[in-house]
Amino acid sequence: MNFQGKTAVITGSAKGIGKAIAEKLATQGANVALVDNDEGNCRNTASQLKEYDVKAVPYTQDLLKIHEIKMLYSSILNDFGSLDIVVNAAGIIRVDKFLEVSLEDWDIVMNLNAKSLFFSMQEAAKHMIQIGKGGRIINISSITGKSSRPDYPVYAASKAAIISVTRSAASALAKHNINVNAVCPGFVHTTMWDQIDDHYVKEFDRPKGEIIKKMLSNIPMNRAGELDEIASMVAYLASPEASYITGQAINVDGGAIMH
Repeated sequence: MNFQGKTAVITGSAKGIGKAIAEKLATQGANVALVDNDEGNCRNTASQLKEYDVKAVPYTQDLLKIHEIKMLYSSILNDFGSLDIVVNAAGIIRVDKFLEVSLEDWDIVMNLNAKSLFFSMQEAAKHMIQIGKGGRIINISSITGKSSRPDYPVYAASKAAIISVTRSAASALAKHNINVNAVCPGFVHTTMWDQIDDHYVKEFDRPKGEIIKKMLSNIPMNRAGELDEIASMVAYLASPEASYITGQAINVDGGAIMH
């Protein structure tokens, strides 16, 4: 795959899955706009990606400030002059039992994971339509959005919402040659899972590492996913080889969910 001359926007790209996606696209020639509220790591990632002889610009942005997303995309278009690929990878989790979820928990998780993603898609699509060359929008959901999660139900709801708006956007934007898909990772051992593990230790008095072992026991391939495996699926969906794929929510999970 060759993304030479293409511009990719990746939210949540200071670390974890978002960073891995940014690196994958940069190694294949894409210029990258890195969006994250973690200024230090976002700048560090941008510096690292310049080793691949691409343009990499960090944008420190709190995506919970929905009204600033329009200005963010205007800045990116001004700096890069084009917009070809958008990957919405920013996300947050709150671990709380169903009966203990607060209004604050609901709002912060849904606002970042679903609301900001929707308006990022909308703003990106408007620019892609105006430019007239089509584009690819790829949203990072989760297999959690396809199953029950009684200990983090709001996160699961937000990931299900991502799948839904992905399909709606795919239907609305197909006539503009804009493909919209979702990638649904299974268990990938990022810092998010360390936070979940710590929560189970503190709130449920579980031994450290038990929840991670339980997750692994439900995966037929008997291992965690690698960051590069998620990034590779994103790169494929962004490539010309995936031109006839839209509106899909593709599991990358070692067989944890099969359908």
